[in-house]
Amino acid sequence: MSLPIRAKLTIWYTVLVAVSLITFGTILYVTLSKSLTTSIDNRLLPFASMVSKAVFKPDTVLLPQNFDIFLEHFFGIKTSGNFIQLSDKSGKIVFTSSTLGKNHIPLSGQAYHHAIAGNITYETIENIGQYPARVITFPLMDKHTVVGILQIGAPLQEAATVINTLFYVLAAVIPFAVILGGFTGWFFSKKVLGQVDDITSMAKKIEAGNLNERLKVSGPKDELGRLAETFNDMIARLELSFKQMKQFTADASHELKTPLTVLKGEMEIALKTEKTVEGLREAITSSLEEVNKMSAIVRSLLDLARIDSRIKLPKDKVSLNEILEKRFNQTMPLARYKGVDMKIIKNEGVVVVGDMLRIGQLIFNLIDNAIKYTVKDGKIEISLEQEGDWAIITVLDTGIGIAEEDIPYIFDRFYRVDKARTRVEGGVGLGLSICKEIVDAQDGRIEVESAVGKGSIFRVYLPVANKTNELLGELGFI
Repeated sequence: MSLPIRAKLTIWYTVLVAVSLITFGTILYVTLSKSLTTSIDNRLLPFASMVSKAVFKPDTVLLPQNFDIFLEHFFGIKTSGNFIQLSDKSGKIVFTSSTLGKNHIPLSGQAYHHAIAGNITYETIENIGQYPARVITFPLMDKHTVVGILQIGAPLQEAATVINTLFYVLAAVIPFAVILGGFTGWFFSKKVLGQVDDITSMAKKIEAGNLNERLKVSGPKDELGRLAETFNDMIARLELSFKQMKQFTADASHELKTPLTVLKGEMEIALKTEKTVEGLREAITSSLEEVNKMSAIVRSLLDLARIDSRIKLPKDKVSLNEILEKRFNQTMPLARYKGVDMKIIKNEGVVVVGDMLRIGQLIFNLIDNAIKYTVKDGKIEISLEQEGDWAIITVLDTGIGIAEEDIPYIFDRFYRVDKARTRVEGGVGLGLSICKEIVDAQDGRIEVESAVGKGSIFRVYLPVANKTNELLGELGFI
C-alpha cells in the first residue's frame, strides 16, 4: 500500500531535519573539543618551556627539595592544577610533582621516541586521575643531545564539563527538534495539500454538462495558483471544443438533412406521378445532384476528421511552385467558363516540408473559392514568393468581398457569408475551414483582407524548408 503524499513529505522533512541537526551537532561537538584541546596545548607549551629552564642548567638537571615551592617562589610557576614529571633520557622517572600524588604520567613508546628525536608530543591520557589529562612530552636538550624528558599534564576537567554539557544539551534538543519538525512538516503539508484536495474536489464536480464552471483561484500566484489557473484554461478549451463539436454535429446534420429531404420528396413524387421515361430521368438527374451534394459534404467532413485526428501526415520536401502551377491549370477551365481573368503574377521556386496532397488541397480550395465569388469580367491574381523563413501564397480576387463583421467567422465550419449564393455555387461551407486546419497542421498561418464589392486577398504563410525543420520533419516533430 502506497503512503499518502502528506505522510511522505512529513517523513522526508523529519529525516532532513534529523540529519541536519545531527550533522550540525556532531560538527559543533568535534569543533569545540578540538578548540578546547588546542587551547590547552597552547597553554602547556610555554609552561613546559619555563619549567625546563628552571630545572635545567648546562650539563646538569637541578631538582631542589620542595620543587613545587621553588618553582612558584623563584619563577612564579604555579604547579597547582598541573601535573609535572621529569624522567631521564632512558625514561626512568626522577621527579613527580605533589599534584600527582601516588600516580605518574605514563610515557608511551611514541612519545618517548619523539622525545629522543628532539620532538614535542601532545597526548590525551585517561588513567592519571579522575579526569583525563592533556600531556605535553618535552625533551630537555644539551648541545643537541637529549638529557631528560619533561612531561606536564593539565586535567581536562573544565573541558570535559563543557563537552559533556554540550553533549547532554544536544541529546535533549535534537530529538525534541526532530519531533517538533515532524509535527510542523505534517501541519504545513496538510495545509498545502489541503488546497490540492480542494482543487480535486472542485474538479470532480465539473462534468460535460457543466463545463462553464471553474475552479476557485484564491491566494498568491504560486505553484498551486498556477495549477488551478491551468486547470481552468484546460476546462475552457474543453468547453469550447464541446461547443464546437455540438455545433458541428448540428450543422452537419442540417446540411445532410436538406438534400436528403429533397431527395426523398423527389423520389416520392416520381413514384406517384411520373409515368414517362423522360419524367423519371429528370427525377433521377435531380436526385443525383442531391447525392453529389451529400457526397461533397461527406468528403469534406472526412477531410476535417483526418486533420483533427492529427494522424501522422507525410513530411516531405514539397515544391510549392510546381503544386501551384498544377492547381492553377486544373482550375483554369472553370475560370474561363465564368469569364474570369485568372493568372499567376509570380511563382518563385520555394520548398517547404509537409504533406504534398494537403498543401495541394489548400491551394485548390483557395483558388476555387476565389472563382466562385468572382463575377464575370473579374480577375484573380495568384503569387508565390519567399520572405525570410516564410513562403507566402497570395490569392487576390475582385469578387463580391466579405463584410467586416463576417471576416472573424469565415473559417468556422459550415459558416456562409451568403447562404443563397453558396448553395447555387454548390459549396458546403467547409472549404475555408479545411484550409485553416491544413495551415495549422503545417505550422503556418492564414490571413484575409476583404471589402464588400471590391474583392478579397487571402495570404497563406508556410515555413520554408531548412536543415532544422527538415530534420524535425523526418523525426516526426513537425
